[in-house]
Amino acid sequence: MLKLLVVPYFVALLHICGAAVAADVTDERLHIVIPAGPGGGLDATARAIGRALVSDQEVARVSYENRTGGGGGKAMAYFVESNDSLRDTLLVNSTPLLIRSLQGLFPHSYKDLTPLAGLIADPGVIAVRADSPYQTWADVVLAMKQKPGKLFVGGGSVKGSLDHIILSLLVDKVGIPPRSVRYLPYDGGGKAMLALLSGEVDILVSGLGETLSQQKAGSIVLLGMTAEQANPTFPQVPTFKAQQVDVVFYNWRGLFAPSSTEPEQRDQWITQLSNTVAGEEWQLQLARYGWQPLFLPGDEFVDYLSEQEIMLKAVLLQLGLVR
Repeated sequence: MLKLLVVPYFVALLHICGAAVAADVTDERLHIVIPAGPGGGLDATARAIGRALVSDQEVARVSYENRTGGGGGKAMAYFVESNDSLRDTLLVNSTPLLIRSLQGLFPHSYKDLTPLAGLIADPGVIAVRADSPYQTWADVVLAMKQKPGKLFVGGGSVKGSLDHIILSLLVDKVGIPPRSVRYLPYDGGGKAMLALLSGEVDILVSGLGETLSQQKAGSIVLLGMTAEQANPTFPQVPTFKAQQVDVVFYNWRGLFAPSSTEPEQRDQWITQLSNTVAGEEWQLQLARYGWQPLFLPGDEFVDYLSEQEIMLKAVLLQLGLVR
């Protein structure tokens, strides 16, 4: 009889404690700063990992802030300069962070942040409108050689940045001087896509994840991607290697915390991200965008960034895009 009377008391106590713990988890919020406009790859990555974190109950809710301008420099400046006042705020970033730092386009680098984790690798693609006269990469190459400077190529980043580098690598491999190609920069992949669809540019260089929705809708044709191997989910998109153009290049994307982040908080974020990337929702996001997983937590991410910086500097020097 005593046991029957005592158990309800402890059950009630456990419910109270459990509610308190649940309240802590439920109240946990995350704010992600995106250094680009809506519709591009950074925006998609931020919202995809945000959805997965909420779905897996690692955080209760996520808000997003698109800070455009300066090729990502304005968002970086805000994040670095507001360092001490940022709470539960992360920055999503990608390969252009290293490129623009190497080019001196802004004074900050990944070393001014706390790298948390690399998340995905996204190959570059060349796209044209569905009704374009150029239906293969060979068609584009021929037109560029026959009509130098006549074709306009749009990209979602500034000159000398990621999309421009991918384009430069591709044309350089087929004997076209990169500086002879007319590249028009737009503020984010979404605006670059609109420029292609409206006929403002003839060709688009972008990321696979940024272009799949229009490709599925039949509005554009993807002429090739800079992946090592074809994506089994999208076998209709050929690699450039399969077209005898030996260019393999990926754009990484990952998350960073402010440099003032305490080690305990850093470890907590890494644990939450580790849990999430192993979950079903994140796998769905990878499949949705055609991204390749590239989960590099903590120090692994730091080492990767250091290696990428060395490699990119060599590429930029070769292409004359950095002094």
